Amino acid sequence: MSIQESFKHADFVFTGKVNDIVQIPSGFKTSHDYLSKIQIGKIYKSEAYGEFYKREAVLFSSPLRSCDLFYEKNIEYLIFGYIEPDTGLLYSEFCTYTRPLKNVTKDELKILQDLEKEYLIQDEYAVVKPFIEDFELETNKPDIYIKKLKRKADLAESRYEDLKTENRNLTIILCILLGILVLGISFMFGKRKFRTKY
Repeated sequence: MSIQESFKHADFVFTGKVNDIVQIPSGFKTSHDYLSKIQIGKIYKSEAYGEFYKREAVLFSSPLRSCDLFYEKNIEYLIFGYIEPDTGLLYSEFCTYTRPLKNVTKDELKILQDLEKEYLIQDEYAVVKPFIEDFELETNKPDIYIKKLKRKADLAESRYEDLKTENRNLTIILCILLGILVLGISFMFGKRKFRTKY
């Protein structure tokens, strides 16, 4: 997922350093969940909790969820996180642009700053309205469930578009290779006919 798509879908985008990692029981003997305590550096986007995450955040990671990311202590990260309203914990996924901050280029940080400016310029009503409409339509389902379904649908659509582009590119390459092969065979037969005549 691109940095722009990751920003669009994330509830919380920030940089931060992992200070502590706590292993907690997951309910299975061979598997543990992890809580990573992060000192927040720069916030690019923040939704739903206002002042709640300003200095520190806790990221939840579980091996039972195939897309969850695991963090290393004392490493600074750029994180595209999702807030789980029931617990207030954050989580991130492999398919987002989350990565160690040392792997983020200056150009990518510039893109983030531009995205932050666009986000801040948006009318507050435009940010709050979709949440309210979803809540009114699906009052019997938790907000996190709705957000996950929307995110999965958006990711599936994004992957589908990527696959279509890749398929088109492979088709073009295959046609070019077939054209070269046909030209090569034609050239070889043409050369043989030319030799047999003379």
